[in-house]
Amino acid sequence: MSTTKRRGPPSSSKRRTEVPGQALGYGLQYTRLTQLLLDAPEGSFCSLEYLDDVALQQAGTGPRLVQSKSALTANPVADRAKSLWKTLSNWIALAADSDYDLDKTVFEIYVSRPAGGKLVEAFSKASTLEEARLAIAQARDMLWGDSPSFALKADVAAEIGPYLERVFNAEPASLERIIRNFQLTQGSGSPQADIESTIRSHPVSATKVADIADHMCGVVKRRVDELLEAGKPAIIARDAFYVWYTAYLRKIDRDTVLPSRAKAPSAEASRNQLPKIFVQQLDLIGLPFEDKLEAASDYLMAAADRTAWAISGEVDESAFDDLDSTLKRSWKNKRRSCGIEHGGKPVEAQGLALFSDCMTFTAQLQAMQPPDHFIPGCFHRLADDMSVGWHPDYEQQLKLKKAG
Repeated sequence: MSTTKRRGPPSSSKRRTEVPGQALGYGLQYTRLTQLLLDAPEGSFCSLEYLDDVALQQAGTGPRLVQSKSALTANPVADRAKSLWKTLSNWIALAADSDYDLDKTVFEIYVSRPAGGKLVEAFSKASTLEEARLAIAQARDMLWGDSPSFALKADVAAEIGPYLERVFNAEPASLERIIRNFQLTQGSGSPQADIESTIRSHPVSATKVADIADHMCGVVKRRVDELLEAGKPAIIARDAFYVWYTAYLRKIDRDTVLPSRAKAPSAEASRNQLPKIFVQQLDLIGLPFEDKLEAASDYLMAAADRTAWAISGEVDESAFDDLDSTLKRSWKNKRRSCGIEHGGKPVEAQGLALFSDCMTFTAQLQAMQPPDHFIPGCFHRLADDMSVGWHPDYEQQLKLKKAG
């Protein structure tokens, strides 16, 4: 009898633990490029794997060269980190082989999470050539030992030795300018969350931020891939990016319908509203008990939606004041019309006609259509503070009812 050997997942001992960090590092360049484009000034250009990992160029100044580091598994800017010294070595080679104006070029290491080290922080703080010179001397003394013996040099790890040689033996004027213009930028730990934070600072609905971030990251990656496939440098104009960005905002952040955030209240919660003034107003016109419970439900759900929409940023609070003004003006006009059309009827019938007319009134809130319960609920809110009423003499009737 033969048996079939069941295949299980690959042995954990064979898992390449460095792969997630490497993959994140590659993907981070696209994310960082998107962030640069969001922050870039008008008329500028951002690129990927052209001048550096990512870079920003604008007229009248030098480029901003950015080396992006994921920091998933280690600190890439630690005092003895290979990535730190390799980056500085690469910039020194770039300075020697190019015509960059080192006095205007910004040399940036972007780390996706808070990370630092004594030396990289000294480099970042250096804002003059003298401070840069002192920071370089501090690094040399720490890693090689005091000049001229450099007693610690023999103990330097082999993986950073060649890079230290290139940095510390570089032409001093160039190295000092690189360090003076060096910048360490630290992310929050989530580059995607950082992009969302930037978008959230723009005038967009809070509920749309994640969708917008996903879309724009995808647009940038696709555009870069298209350029690279065509054999062209991956350079994106900031102004073109904002055309794509604003077009998507118009599409996704201009809803025509406001979704309700309120849950239908329980029967008990609705019954608890029966003593309120807006329900007493319904008593004056003889509305059935079931309709009063429905009115209480509309009142509670509208109140919950007003709060939720204001907190989420979907509706500016001033829009509620504008709506209240519209409802009061509409009620005033309808009251006048009902008085003309139904003036010969009993006062309860006049009030019921006015109430029914207002309950079918429709209005937009911040150019969006609210759910069906919202406008009736807002009318009940106004009726509760007696800004509107249904009985032709509702104010006097409520005073008599209260006195009785």
